[in-house]
Amino acid sequence: MQEARFLYLVKNLRGILYYSEQREQELDWLKRKLRYREVAISETLPMPSKWRKLVVLPKIEDDPVIDTLLNANRYIVPLILLGTSALKSLKKGIVAELKTKQKFSDRELKFNLRLVNYAITDFYVKSIELAEKQRLREREKLARTDLKRFWRIQQDPRGSTFVGYVEPLRFEPLEKRLLSLIPFLVMDSRFLE
Repeated sequence: MQEARFLYLVKNLRGILYYSEQREQELDWLKRKLRYREVAISETLPMPSKWRKLVVLPKIEDDPVIDTLLNANRYIVPLILLGTSALKSLKKGIVAELKTKQKFSDRELKFNLRLVNYAITDFYVKSIELAEKQRLREREKLARTDLKRFWRIQQDPRGSTFVGYVEPLRFEPLEKRLLSLIPFLVMDSRFLE
């Protein structure tokens, strides 16, 4: 039964939440707009308010950042960061990011969430192969190149980070593992129309 649940989640997870502080407005948006798809959270993080489609993933590591990165890699899904404050914990691992001041409609946000979901699937194998060969610069180039899929977003270097890629191998306990780059999308009220 455990394997069946794992396979179900690999197929149906939209992403894994990570936050440093709970953000009710962003959580409410996700609950309303992703009501038919599961979103996961590490059991190392405090539980947000009740959400029927929120799946609590068993802890792999005690550190919430490391645990979230490992689970994102395991289930081949992006991170959904609640608020720009969540970026602080991931800062040393961010290898590519797109900044904007743009406001997004619900439809545009869902579209970009789908794009970030495709991103990890599209380069997962290539990313692992580059990790095996210790070609970390090529992995960073892969992330920067992949940002082109978000061409519809109006980039602004003075804006806030909206999407990006984390290199988990920059985090001390993970540097020897074969892990994929992990894309993320920042759900922040500043991006909501």
